[in-house]
Amino acid sequence: MKFLIFGCLVGASLIRPSAAAADSLTYTGLGSGAWVTLKLGGVTETGWAGEIKWTLNAGGVSTAVTTYCADLFDDAKNIQFGTLETTQALDSNPSLSHGALPNAGSKAAYLVNTNANTAHGSDTQAAGLQIAIWQAMFGNTFTVLSSTSNYNAIMAAAAGYGVPVGVSSIADYFDVTNSAITGSGANGQDQVLVGTPEPRTILLMVFPVVGLLGYRRRFRQVAARVSVGRLAFRN
Repeated sequence: MKFLIFGCLVGASLIRPSAAAADSLTYTGLGSGAWVTLKLGGVTETGWAGEIKWTLNAGGVSTAVTTYCADLFDDAKNIQFGTLETTQALDSNPSLSHGALPNAGSKAAYLVNTNANTAHGSDTQAAGLQIAIWQAMFGNTFTVLSSTSNYNAIMAAAAGYGVPVGVSSIADYFDVTNSAITGSGANGQDQVLVGTPEPRTILLMVFPVVGLLGYRRRFRQVAARVSVGRLAFRN
């Protein structure tokens, strides 16, 4: 039993989240989503709405990650350098994302945490989720033009992603910066990380559970043998 508890503690220490500093984030491609036409003030632009794929290098380890764009106003570059924080940091410092509304980080985190897995694999749903994130973070500061391909389906998908009042949620958040510059002056977009369990993490969680079940079964078998032995002794 002592070894089993020790194994559980080791597994928990390996899967616990840890902060990363001075990570490098390299763009590798686009996931599910669509190109949409936006009007921001008097400017009309075509941009990507949906998943973005990166390679994160932290502590000498490279990991493939997927994100949704959180900052509507900056231009993405191929190679980014920044700090892996949480969306809670955005709530306490809205200047991290230009023009962000109160609790913008919590809203973005809730939308990603709740809907990213179901939106994955659907271009329409992924694009709608991205638009819903922007709407929750920046309000009516932009318009999606009807000239966007598959406009009706994308906007219907966006309308299906709501944020409860008073929501409090946290997700990993890439504050992608150029030196110390943040917000509208940043050399890149802020990204909300999609938290998808990797196989190694799942296995680390499964092993202790299997061990506990095995120990429970063995305990019952021993208890049954002892009971039978006592009965035979009495007879």
